[in-house]
Amino acid sequence: MNTKHPLRHTLPACLSLTVAVLGANALAAENPGAHRHGHAQLKMAVEANRVELIFTSPAHNLAGFERDARTPEEEQRLEDIAQWLSSQPLVDMNAGSCTVTAAEVHASGAHHDGHQDEHHEDHGHDDQHHHDHHGHDGHDDHEQESHREYEVTQQLNCSDVSAGQTFTAEVMARFPAIEVLSVQWVSETAQGSARLEGGQTGFSLED
Repeated sequence: MNTKHPLRHTLPACLSLTVAVLGANALAAENPGAHRHGHAQLKMAVEANRVELIFTSPAHNLAGFERDARTPEEEQRLEDIAQWLSSQPLVDMNAGSCTVTAAEVHASGAHHDGHQDEHHEDHGHDDQHHHDHHGHDGHDDHEQESHREYEVTQQLNCSDVSAGQTFTAEVMARFPAIEVLSVQWVSETAQGSARLEGGQTGFSLED
């Protein structure tokens, strides 16, 4: 379902996205329940053929767990996820219409000790957060599974973006555990939102 809102005072797309993100971050800080498995958020700004994206999701939707990797297979899974997020467009028009020109991937989360992890587009791992606490393994596993999230920023170059352009959320095809994707978008002439669920992956930028 798409919702549109004409812009009475149009801001540059990047500035509008920044304002939207700041507001969303403040809301998230006041609403810890926003971390919901199966749900993810995408913010999108379009200016000519340039598209900027900020995607946030619980790590469980992408990796299947929200703790440190325990096996080589899980470490490889995290590497593959970071590689895809930093090189493949989260949204596209037609196959190959959009290319990633810049990207950054962060994986962060609150452990029981209050530490946070960051995972940049070089997707290196910080081993200092992977250690055992004897006598508390079960408790630590439970704590480490909670509230770990991915935040991805991408800048895309998309050919021939037009008013009313339809985009496909490729990220939902790559990570089917994302059951609901909430999209907020802003263009040079309008802004709106869409909620993608039930197998729906397309949305349009309607003026």
